[in-house]
Amino acid sequence: MIKVSRLHPISVCTAVLAAAVFAAPANARPVAENGAQERLAYELMLGGLHVGDAMVSLDETPTGYKAGLKMAATGALKWVRAMRSSLESEGTFGQLSSGGTPQPVAYRKEWVSGEFAETMTMTFDPKTRTATTASRVYNPLTGATIADEDLPWNRDGRKRKPVPDDMRTNVFDPMAAFVAAREQLIAKGVLTPSVALKNFRVPIYDGSRRYDIVGKAEPVRAVSINGEEKQLLPVTGKLEPVFGFNPKSEERMRNIDGKIYFSPDGKFVPAQIIVSGEVFTSVMNLAADCKTDNTKCAAIEAAFTTPPAGEQRAQAP
Repeated sequence: MIKVSRLHPISVCTAVLAAAVFAAPANARPVAENGAQERLAYELMLGGLHVGDAMVSLDETPTGYKAGLKMAATGALKWVRAMRSSLESEGTFGQLSSGGTPQPVAYRKEWVSGEFAETMTMTFDPKTRTATTASRVYNPLTGATIADEDLPWNRDGRKRKPVPDDMRTNVFDPMAAFVAAREQLIAKGVLTPSVALKNFRVPIYDGSRRYDIVGKAEPVRAVSINGEEKQLLPVTGKLEPVFGFNPKSEERMRNIDGKIYFSPDGKFVPAQIIVSGEVFTSVMNLAADCKTDNTKCAAIEAAFTTPPAGEQRAQAP
């Protein structure tokens, strides 16, 4: 049986790293007046088994962005627990003097796993840039709210301390964080051939924890994916806990390594994402550009528009 956890390696870690697909901008040139759109499908593998599908989307203008990630269990994992998760983020871009830094406005997270579901909203004060969240955990079959003390991850009696205001200021939600990380890499010339490593660090608040993502880009090299050799640009990253972790969860997070192989062109699109932890390694492979073939994206969308019979719709907290 899969243990329910907010740090579940499939529904959280992979989803977070998959958000790196959301480029802002989608190329190294200024965004055209009509903006840019991306619709990409990925397949999630765990232990060599196909366990999930993900769809990422980006709608971008010269002044702002909307990004989304939908992921649903499939194949072997669907027989164990019908998991789904959805992340949505929107924001604006700062002035050119600040490097076009994304400024998140709102973030929404929803997930369903067996008898538990959660919906969370996050907003950012336009003046102070402080993030504020509201969330609700409920039973998706009855719609009844579940109290904090009744949640499996809180049954040890230890209640998580609220993240202080100063640690929720000038931070990014998980999806906007990867927009910012890619902005840093592009600004440092990641798409220009060079032996010099390009580093980045981005502060993240996910609604209950504060952590940083730190990483570096490496030179382009040949990578074999499903028997096909491609020239790709590796970006390695780690998550560094800052606040809101108990010793065990902090250790688990420090032991998670991520590597994303990007196409070394103007699109800078991930072809493969690998997340490794103490007891798991998950791999996400690019399966389709849905602007060309929408079959996979349509199937993922259907998992959200037509949930299982009897399941309650999420309500904003």
